[in-house]
Amino acid sequence: MDFFTQNQLFVIYIINLSFIAYVRYTNIGFIKKILIAPVNYNTAQQIQKSEINKKSITNILLSLNFYISAIVFSVYLLSNRNLIPPGINHFIIFISLFLIIFLVIYLNAGINFLSASVFKLKDIAVEYHRNNKTSFQAMGIILFVINILISFSSISDYAFYTGISIIVFFYFLRLIRYIKINLSKQMNSFYLFLYLCAVEILPIIYLFKIFTLYHNPTN
Repeated sequence: MDFFTQNQLFVIYIINLSFIAYVRYTNIGFIKKILIAPVNYNTAQQIQKSEINKKSITNILLSLNFYISAIVFSVYLLSNRNLIPPGINHFIIFISLFLIIFLVIYLNAGINFLSASVFKLKDIAVEYHRNNKTSFQAMGIILFVINILISFSSISDYAFYTGISIIVFFYFLRLIRYIKINLSKQMNSFYLFLYLCAVEILPIIYLFKIFTLYHNPTN
């Protein structure tokens, strides 16, 4: 995991920490709520209704923290699987990962709103999108800590696999939250099943298949 130099990691983590610290000291208690929201539906609803959530600078900084943390962890993941070609420009890798993560998230959101438009379920799509945004922001904070442990601690391997477990955990929390939103609005179970298969489950299976085939081209 020697993709980053110590100086590069220091700069990256200072940027992460600055974003989180700004939100922490300008909105006391908001970070705690963000971390609780993925597992507590009532807290997530409070965040969506709060004036703090409407402050663009708060959302921008927490979202940027997520993207940076996700990119750094993705680099560690690719390095662990030997999927980074030697000699390739690190800046290109960084930007490419940002674009991939950004496109995957907003493609998912686009399909979510498109399907909701077809079935006349805009309210559900909006609430689910806002819940996802909060979930990604919470995951970004946790991955920031995980990345530091991977980079500087003696338990880097344990931290790495903990990070993978956290990503999987948050993915299932998203599915559970979507089901809860639908049930709370007494949504049609057929639409619920169709959405979960088409938008959440099948794309993940497909990406996993590509990932494993790329790593094991002879299979």
